[in-house]
Amino acid sequence: MKTIVLNFKELFAIALFCFVVSMNTHAQVYFIGGGVTPTDLSSNGQIVVGDNGAEHFMWMESVGVTLIGGVAPQGYGGQTGISGDGSLITGTRINPTNNLGELSSYDIATQTWTSHGSLGSSSGNSASSAWGVSSDGTTIVGLGWVSAGSAHAIKWTSGGGIEDLGSSVPNSSTRANTANNDGTIIGGWQDSSTGFRQGAIWTNSVQSLITHPNGDPATEVGSMSDDGIWAGGGQGFGNNFQAWKWSQATGVIDIGPAPVSGWRGAITGFSYNGEVSVGFYRPWPAPATFGRGIIYTDGNGLLDLTDYAISLGIDVQGAILALPLGISDDGSTVVGLTNSGAGFVLRLPIIPSNNDCNNAIALQCGEVVPGSTQNATDSGGNSSPDVFFTYTGSGSNENITVSLCDGNTNYDSYVRVFTDCTLTNEIVSNNDFCGIQSELTFESDGASTYFIMVEGNTGATGDFSLEVICEPILGIEDLTISEIILYPNPVINNLNIVSNRIMKSISINNVLGQELITTDVNALENSIDLSGYAKGNYFLNIHLGDTVITKKIIKE
Repeated sequence: MKTIVLNFKELFAIALFCFVVSMNTHAQVYFIGGGVTPTDLSSNGQIVVGDNGAEHFMWMESVGVTLIGGVAPQGYGGQTGISGDGSLITGTRINPTNNLGELSSYDIATQTWTSHGSLGSSSGNSASSAWGVSSDGTTIVGLGWVSAGSAHAIKWTSGGGIEDLGSSVPNSSTRANTANNDGTIIGGWQDSSTGFRQGAIWTNSVQSLITHPNGDPATEVGSMSDDGIWAGGGQGFGNNFQAWKWSQATGVIDIGPAPVSGWRGAITGFSYNGEVSVGFYRPWPAPATFGRGIIYTDGNGLLDLTDYAISLGIDVQGAILALPLGISDDGSTVVGLTNSGAGFVLRLPIIPSNNDCNNAIALQCGEVVPGSTQNATDSGGNSSPDVFFTYTGSGSNENITVSLCDGNTNYDSYVRVFTDCTLTNEIVSNNDFCGIQSELTFESDGASTYFIMVEGNTGATGDFSLEVICEPILGIEDLTISEIILYPNPVINNLNIVSNRIMKSISINNVLGQELITTDVNALENSIDLSGYAKGNYFLNIHLGDTVITKKIIKE
């Protein structure tokens, strides 16, 4: 295969172009060659890396496979990795000074390899091997030999060089397979005294071991979300050989059951926050490519990856996407092997970054924010995909209006506001304020954070434009000529009205213009009981002599 040499600026320009184009094209799959095994990819999925059985490669849609040297795992160990920005590739290569395989990195900008050392020993032709890299590119993890038959997990940083992560079981080996975004959390395995490879997590170089709820040891950690919360593994006796994911808060969560009785599974990759994970189930002891790839989210559960791709209209050309080995941080791209052993790159619809309430996008007063619920999951409310935003108080009481009524929302929308991400305490919601679009107003206490869900009505999904309008809630001393304050608004029972001018009379109309209430006032203050009226939007008309002021009311 011919090697194509490009400088970093050319590569970056191509990757950026491909990313922009991919945002506007349909999901699809690329088959990148037999005997070519993709193992990792950049955060946006545009640069894919792996090995061809002899050396490492990188792949881009517009360039194809480019061989970059180093050595494949056979006989040397390791796995090709790449930093999130796509500038640094990691793997094992032969150090020319000692002719041994060592944990190394390849700088795309300079097209050069650098060996990073070992623990001072070797086994066969290997001194150390690279198995993973943090997304920020600062930490490479892997294995270093402490003797011909014993190895320890290692990490390399530019400031600290090679660090031995040790072993908690005397005379037993360990290995580091994966790391979070900044390398502070590392996943891998710890050999027991019987040789069982138990899942291990090193947090700031301190090891802890993973067990199943029944107390049995979990198998090795092979993947980790970049935020460091989730680790993945599988194929162990402790949970009937199911794929699993683990967090400190939840412990092991089984991802199953297997699609065929007796098959064994594992999680091999996570999106940035672990919301999407990929892996496989396969017959045992047959090769992994004899099985079926899986994709999992908490909202949709376990899906067959091939069937999922076909459901998106992707032509898989009769192939089975049998062995996914990685997924991009943004969830847009999955890489792995087909049932015939060919490498594949699967482009999926991009999931919104604020698909999860915990990743809600912060809003500011006066903003108009474009967004989409397409490809999002359903977190609650209506049975529709939803995305999340937050608004945090500015220090004083305000009425906050959230509106989808500027004409740039293309589906039947619905908006809700909650006090937190449990989504159990809903403050206010709205459907069909302006046609089929939604708008609502809630009162901010000036300090709290409010969680805004944008979703659809009766399953609708699409693109939207969200406007945030903030109005201070004034005291009577703050009022200028012809100003009115209403509280509370939204209102459940009594609506209080305060004016700095004598109010002659008050009337309330519904959205059809029908007058529902009219009363004489002749005072600066008044209260109206709305407890008997239906939830919805109304208009309050305050008559101040020859002036009429109209205010919108939301009845809860």
